[in-house]
Amino acid sequence: MNVVQSRSLLLPALLGMLVVGCENRHPLAPSFAVSKAGAIAAPSNLSLTVDSYHQIWFAWQDNATNESGYEVWKSTTGPSGAFSLFTTYPWPNTAAGGNDGLAPSTQYCYKVRAYSTQGQSGKTQSYSDFSSTACATTLGWAPSGVRAAPRFNGYAINVTWIDNSSNETGFRVERAAVDTGPWTSVVITSENVTTFDDGQVPGAEQPVCYRVLAVNSSGNSAPSNVDCTAMPQGPANLVATVASDGSVDLSWTDISAIEDRFAVYRWTPSGSFNRVATLPANATRYHEPWSADSTYYYRVYATKDSGSSAGSNTVSVSVITRPPAAPLNLLAMPQSSTIISATWSYGSANAAGFRVERSTDGGVSWVTAGTGGSPFIDTGLPSERQVCYRAFAFNSKGESPPSNAACTSPPTGPTGFSANGVDPTTVDFAWRDNSTVEDGYEIDRGYSYCDPDGCYTDYLRLTSVGPNATSYRASGANSDDYYYNYIVVAIKDGGRSDVSNIAAPATISNLTATALSAAQIDLVWTNKITNNGAFLERCQGEAAACSSGNFVGLGWAAANATTFSDKSVQGGTTYSYRVQSYNATWGWFSAPSNVAAVAAP
Repeated sequence: MNVVQSRSLLLPALLGMLVVGCENRHPLAPSFAVSKAGAIAAPSNLSLTVDSYHQIWFAWQDNATNESGYEVWKSTTGPSGAFSLFTTYPWPNTAAGGNDGLAPSTQYCYKVRAYSTQGQSGKTQSYSDFSSTACATTLGWAPSGVRAAPRFNGYAINVTWIDNSSNETGFRVERAAVDTGPWTSVVITSENVTTFDDGQVPGAEQPVCYRVLAVNSSGNSAPSNVDCTAMPQGPANLVATVASDGSVDLSWTDISAIEDRFAVYRWTPSGSFNRVATLPANATRYHEPWSADSTYYYRVYATKDSGSSAGSNTVSVSVITRPPAAPLNLLAMPQSSTIISATWSYGSANAAGFRVERSTDGGVSWVTAGTGGSPFIDTGLPSERQVCYRAFAFNSKGESPPSNAACTSPPTGPTGFSANGVDPTTVDFAWRDNSTVEDGYEIDRGYSYCDPDGCYTDYLRLTSVGPNATSYRASGANSDDYYYNYIVVAIKDGGRSDVSNIAAPATISNLTATALSAAQIDLVWTNKITNNGAFLERCQGEAAACSSGNFVGLGWAAANATTFSDKSVQGGTTYSYRVQSYNATWGWFSAPSNVAAVAAP
């Protein structure tokens, strides 16, 4: 055996002795031991829970039986970005952890792997595969700029804030009696909301503090700044007096101990509600110089943090230093054939009332028709005669000059109004023209409706025709138009006469009655439009003796029928008949047909 051969045989033996002699002590030993024990099972089901704007919790399933601990790796560049070791949990069977001190509104991704160590050195010698990657985004920045102030008129505390978050599902508004708490949740709003009215605040003069937190399904942001306010008690016993120069003096009782100012508001019957003065805390008086004659209303509020208390009692004064100006734009128009209304506008705000004069000779002479406001209604007038009106405003300082004069003539109303259906799309209207002063005629159609208080009919304009007209043909009608009621009025100066009688076009015509025997009368008619059935009525007696109240229901004919047999008659008796068509869509009955009478033999 040569030297080379001896070395080649000796080397394996020496290595074998080294392994046996140093097991569990030599640094190489763990790798051999681990390889004998087998691979480490990877953790699974990694999940993340966002606890706040700065903290994320994670948990996983521990699948290994031979691990020494776990490593958590983190990425701030997304699930496919670069990961770095975040922390190590050097304990077997670990299945949860957490990461604090994070940035708000930031996505963090994590993955976990198990590791194993062997020997006294404790060096890691083997790793499992990584778990799947899980990502979550921390809550956004806390709301800021929280401000609390009473609403105007003291009905709530208004809380506003700045939304600094991009992933909240809402905001939780919290309330406390002092700025250090304890805090009570008042409401959780929707996302992107930046204001809330708290109507359940403590009583007046009681301090109240607010803070706001952004929330989502993962938790809360840090709380916002805290802002405190209080609802001041409103002033009482407001009194107003008017001086001879037209100035107004106000006085009130200051009840609040926390107001920062007082606000005085004023308005007129036709004007807007305006703040006219802001006074320092503890003020109890206000002097307002004369600005114009009018009726003024005043109310005073205690203010706090730009909000206010409920208002004081309201007072009103009439400032009158001169007679009123003349009324403006007087108009006169008929309301019927014997009634005229006069309307006008105020020429100034200091009128205490109005006096109206009437002239029946074109303005040569005038008499007082009455006093009152606009509109002024003058009744019992003759038809067809011109009447003129003018108005004066007055107050304690005197009467105004007269307004402009306006004249009109109430026209006599039309009579004998009729509506006749020509065909399914044409209705003829006719009337008697009884006026010589009308500007034209207006035909109105009636619309009936009911509400819990009762049933009503309003007449709305169908068309207008010129003066002296006595008829009108409505073309392009439809079958529904047959079921309405109609009136006609004479028009004058935008007003109207008495209305005519009501007329409705009959949908059935040419009704005849024929006695076939002592026990049967046959009816025949013509339909002008299609219908959903015909309702027949009968009166015992001649047509002239049968009023609407004497007709009673006899029966129904089928849709679009034109005949009906009455087999309930008695011989030797005269019967009168009429027929109405029925519209099932609206539940309407048409006007009745002509009356047909016949005697059963």
